[in-house]
Amino acid sequence: MIKLTFNTTDKTAFVDFGNQTSNNYLNVSTVQVREGYYEVMIKIDEKSKPVLRVPINNTIMFIEE
Repeated sequence: MIKLTFNTTDKTAFVDFGNQTSNNYLNVSTVQVREGYYEVMIKIDEKSKPVLRVPINNTIMFIEE
């Protein structure tokens, strides 16, 4: 199970893949819900670009403030 934690105040996202692998993303503008997956978007040069997609059916998402 993948654990995705999005902090709306700090604009960060932490992804724990459960197999001793994790990623931390900075400057996250939003986490969008797409058809079948969550998409982590970061802001680069005033544009939001996707950096990660994880399947919804295998992910627990937490939203922190």
